[in-house]
Amino acid sequence: KQWYQRRVRGDPYVVVTVNGQRIHKTAVKHSTQQPSFNETKQCLLSDVTRSFMNLGVWDEDKFGADTFLGQVDFNLVRLRSTHLEFKAVPLQRQEKDAHGCLYVSLSFNPMPIISPTPSLIRTAMK
Repeated sequence: KQWYQRRVRGDPYVVVTVNGQRIHKTAVKHSTQQPSFNETKQCLLSDVTRSFMNLGVWDEDKFGADTFLGQVDFNLVRLRSTHLEFKAVPLQRQEKDAHGCLYVSLSFNPMPIISPTPSLIRTAMK
């Protein structure tokens, strides 16, 4: 490893957004380049056919604004027919290349239609 790779440590966390609404923020993992979040979040969706999920990875900074590291976007329409089982998804970033990936598991658990109720999406991040 290069000297800068050994010395640089981050304090990463993940922000989960569904349809533009922030629904969860993981705990910050201090002084690591390979965090393991192992957190699960469930959310109700009123219309899965128009639903999108964003997992944004950030580095907590003690002084100043937190640093955006990259993101992963999911179109939840595709989730209805598949189960994403701890797949490595590369981080994306517009300004420059992002490094790293998230291991994500997503599942779709439709609720019985008795009355108009939302569907349940479960997200696990590793």
